[in-house]
Amino acid sequence: MTHAADPAIPRQRRTLRERLAESAVPLVAVSPAAFLLIVFFLVPMVVSIRYSLLSTMPFFDPNPYYTIQNYVHVLVTPVYLRSFLRTGEYALVATTISLLLAYPVAYYLSRRSKRGSLILLIMLIPFWTSVILRVFAWKIVLGNSGILNWALIKIGIIHEPIKILYTGIAIVFGLVYTYTPFMILPLYGTLGKVPNELLEASEDLGANKLQTLARITLPLTRSGTMSAIILVLLACFGDVLSANLLGGPNTLMISTVIFETFLGGALSVLVFTVLLLMSAVLARVGRETEYA
Repeated sequence: MTHAADPAIPRQRRTLRERLAESAVPLVAVSPAAFLLIVFFLVPMVVSIRYSLLSTMPFFDPNPYYTIQNYVHVLVTPVYLRSFLRTGEYALVATTISLLLAYPVAYYLSRRSKRGSLILLIMLIPFWTSVILRVFAWKIVLGNSGILNWALIKIGIIHEPIKILYTGIAIVFGLVYTYTPFMILPLYGTLGKVPNELLEASEDLGANKLQTLARITLPLTRSGTMSAIILVLLACFGDVLSANLLGGPNTLMISTVIFETFLGGALSVLVFTVLLLMSAVLARVGRETEYA
């Protein structure tokens, strides 16, 4: 007489081949991502840390030695702190403006428009061109004889050209223009995942659209919104083109300092550490609300 398998009876011990076959599937699945992470993140990071600890560059001095004086010099030199704070100010302003511009657009495309994906694709077509050309075009727009000054004079707001190019305002213009699409894309994805049932239930209970947005949509999209903020904020911190083409020598940013000085290795490691900690804090704050 046969009996049904008792779930309390432990399964027969699997062979080594079965265990290897079972573990091989996830290993194969994650191997491309792991390879890219090692080659394009871990290896450059190790190289940066190594150069940040060298006394001189190897091709200048055949006998360099390891030292922490580079980090000490970076921490005690005021110009590096000022450039970091200035970069943080520009990045924060540009990220805030990008969020204010991107959220309504992403909300409309994901919740109100029937052809949101097509409209989003059309909006992104200009950004397929070279970022250098797009940032350089802002020099023409923001110059003393550029389109912006011409338009302001024609309207009557100003009577003579004002200096915009090679200032912090020009840098913010360039950052907002360059990275706002990177804010729209994650917001579009996260807003599209908000259940329609919750929005309809909120309206049925008497909440207006603003209350529904504040109490339902914003809490449910907090995580995606914070991811978009982190993405754009970090990109603004590392931007080089806007700083060099629109900022000029009088608006030194941390990316320019890293690019031009030997201590850029130590400075980049410190900046990376600060931004990593800041991203972790923002990601913690951005944990979204869950509704049963």
